[in-house]
Amino acid sequence: MTAAAATAVAVVAASLVWVMPALSDSTSGTADCGAATQATIIAGYQAASHTIYEGELASPEVTDDLRHVTSSNGLARGVADGDQAIVRAETHKIVYTHHWHIVRLRVLSPSGRVLADVGGPYVLAPVTGQITYHGAVVGRFVMSVQDDLGYEKLVTRFTGLPIELYRAGAPLMGRDFPLHEVPPHLLAQGAPIMVNGAKVVTFTYPVLAFPAGQVEVMLAIPAASAALEQASCAEVNAQTYGEISVHLAMLINVRNSPDTYVMLGHEFDPDKLTFVRSGSIQLAGSNGLPGPASIPDSGSVSYEGQVWLVYSFLAKHSIRVYILFPDTTAGGTGASGSTGAS
Repeated sequence: MTAAAATAVAVVAASLVWVMPALSDSTSGTADCGAATQATIIAGYQAASHTIYEGELASPEVTDDLRHVTSSNGLARGVADGDQAIVRAETHKIVYTHHWHIVRLRVLSPSGRVLADVGGPYVLAPVTGQITYHGAVVGRFVMSVQDDLGYEKLVTRFTGLPIELYRAGAPLMGRDFPLHEVPPHLLAQGAPIMVNGAKVVTFTYPVLAFPAGQVEVMLAIPAASAALEQASCAEVNAQTYGEISVHLAMLINVRNSPDTYVMLGHEFDPDKLTFVRSGSIQLAGSNGLPGPASIPDSGSVSYEGQVWLVYSFLAKHSIRVYILFPDTTAGGTGASGSTGAS
C-alpha cells in the first residue's frame, strides 16, 4: 500500500456519520481493491438495508403480529358472518392495541371484497394470511408492521446514510436529505451527487408497497476515495461493516446489553465475529466463544485456525468492541474504527 493509503480516509460529510479511519501501510503484497472499491462499499450497505427490510417481512415480531390476527375469534366470526361493522371494529382493535406493532391491516372476503382497511397511508412490506373459523377458511388479510417513514428511520439509524423513497418516480418524504438536495426524481444506479458537500453515489432497490406494487428506495452511499482504492477489498468490506457496527452501538447500550448488541450485529454480517470487552474482561462474544486471548485494536489476529481482520472502536468509556472479519487476502490488515457513543 502506498503512503497515501496510510492517511485518514474521511472525505465524507460529518452529517453522514461515516468516518473512515487510517489504514495500516503493512499490506505490501496485498492486491488493491481498485476499481472494485465502490462496488464493495455498496454491497455492504446493500446487504444491511436488505437485512432491515427482510426483518419487516419475516421476524419474531412479524410472527407474533400474524398470530394476533389469526387468533382473533371476534375478527374470524365477523368475517364468517359477513358482519362488516364487527370486522371493522375488530380490525381497529388489532391495529391499535398497545405494544402490538401492526401499522396497517386489510381484511378481505373470499371473493376479494375489502371488509376493513385500517392503518397508515404509506406502508411497506405487506404480509398475507388466511382467516379461519371453525377450521374453514372464511377470508384473508394483508398486514404490515412497517410504514415508509419507519423504514427510513431504521435505515438511517443503522447505517447513517441519507435515504429517500420514491413512488412513481417522485420523492415521498425528503426527510433524510437537506430539502434543497432531495433529487426530484429517481436517479440512475450509481449516479454521483453531493449531499452536504460530500461526494456520494446512489444505490436504488425496490421494496413491496401495501397492498401491492412497489416503492423504490434510494440510498446515498459515500463515494470511494483514491486512497481507499489502494486498500484491499477485504479491508474495504471490514471498514463498511465496521462503521455500521458503530451506528448499532449508538442505538444499543453496549455496556448494559452486550449480548443483544452481538446478536443484532450478526444479523448484518453472520460471517464476522464480535467480542465486547472491558479491558481484559469479556462481556459478550459471538456464539459464546471466548475469542482470542488478546486482540489488537487494529491489524489482524489469528484465531480458530485462520487470520481475521480487526476493526475496533470504543463504545462507552472502557468498553471496546472488536469485530473480526475473515481475511480473504494473504497477510491483510484491518482497521481501527472511530469512537462510538460515549
